[in-house]
Amino acid sequence: SRKTARRAPLRSRSCRSASLARARVRAMSMEEAKQFLRAEPADGGPSLYDHLSQTLLKVIIERPADANQFFEEISAAVRTEATKTVPPPADEGAEEAVSASKAAQLKWVDTQAAMFVESTEEAPEVTFPDLYREAAMWKWAGIGFGDDENYRLYLALKALAVSKETGVRFWGKIITRGGDYYVAETKSNDEDFAEIDPNAMEGAMGPNKYTYFVTKGTGEAWTQLPHVTSKQIVVARQIKRFLTGDLTAPVCSYPPFPGGTEANLLRAQIAQITADCVLSLKGLVQADEDSEEKNVVPVEEEEQAVDGELGELSTWVHAEIDIMPHGRCQALPEKDEDEEGGDDEPAVEYPDPKEPCGEIGEDVVEESGKQLWILRTCPGGAGVGPKSAVYAKSMKWPGAIAVAVGKKVTNVYVGFGLAAAAKPQTYSPPMPAKINPEWGFPVEEEEEPQLLTEEADVTVAPPKEEEEEDE
Repeated sequence: SRKTARRAPLRSRSCRSASLARARVRAMSMEEAKQFLRAEPADGGPSLYDHLSQTLLKVIIERPADANQFFEEISAAVRTEATKTVPPPADEGAEEAVSASKAAQLKWVDTQAAMFVESTEEAPEVTFPDLYREAAMWKWAGIGFGDDENYRLYLALKALAVSKETGVRFWGKIITRGGDYYVAETKSNDEDFAEIDPNAMEGAMGPNKYTYFVTKGTGEAWTQLPHVTSKQIVVARQIKRFLTGDLTAPVCSYPPFPGGTEANLLRAQIAQITADCVLSLKGLVQADEDSEEKNVVPVEEEEQAVDGELGELSTWVHAEIDIMPHGRCQALPEKDEDEEGGDDEPAVEYPDPKEPCGEIGEDVVEESGKQLWILRTCPGGAGVGPKSAVYAKSMKWPGAIAVAVGKKVTNVYVGFGLAAAAKPQTYSPPMPAKINPEWGFPVEEEEEPQLLTEEADVTVAPPKEEEEEDE
């Protein structure tokens, strides 16, 4: 009885609202009803009147078997068709831009496709880097090119090794203002230095120990860089210049750069980075005691053993000969006594070269004593394990790293090819030149100044007039 009593007010309210709605409908005329149904919605779509008209028209045309049951689906289909946007008319300028971009993409695809064609000829036995394994080690140091680019680089280095029939190492990447350089490294031949002046350019036992090739992108041709001279290295250390990406671009600098082109400057920078930043581990390389010249050779594979912990600076050593201030790795050749003019030239004393396989812990800034290398273990902290990677990062050449896992060591450089300053430098504009004096007539001879004195006044009596004789 209580439930019935509670439901009674609800029923009475619903009946009242229904009666009010019927009363409003009776009071509304047909035109007012159409006007209400044709009111435009806020979202800008079709009105309810148009939607119902299109829905009923679709039912009449298609005549579905059970239109009443599928009326909602038919209404949704009509609404979907009505909301479809018509694409704007094509612009001729846009079509040209799209076609140009597609042409550039197709051109790039053509250059890359040649590397993926398997050669039917027998390839010579050459060594090329295991780029996937090395790239996985570089990731610990924050350097990566992506899986796709790594594979294309691998194919490009393999093609270079096969064409030159020599081993190839991926040296790194130089960032420029107009496209980056990928750099590959190969061993130099002694035949290339048979007719050079040993005083001007060192051979295979100096900065020209390796020959370098560069390319602007995978699939493009490799360009061999010229060998570097001692003067080019000396001047390159005195200038700072961002590379343009054009090997033939002139190098405008002071002091004037010998060679004059960006290819020579790039080669000089690569020589310095290689000498300063290619590292190995103590026990994997050693000084060549059989040679009279300074050189670093690998230890026999059976005798290789890392001497020390990877996380200590004393374990890491330089794997290349240092370049001295005068741009050479070895001492200058002695001149013959019979050589003309040899006794007249003054003897220049050059510093002795550094000992091979020097520890990187000895590389410090002279003024502050700050270390030029830092070591990081990856993963670090609680994740350190026996297989953890350790990388050495150069503070002198930002972008140069060496990563070691066990006995495996890999070196790579990715940067602008510029060395960091030993101490922070701020630009101070030069002081203005001294003001020139005003122009005057040149004095030929210095004469003694003449003193001007005023002459004494001279008084002269007037002449006497002759007296006229009146008598």
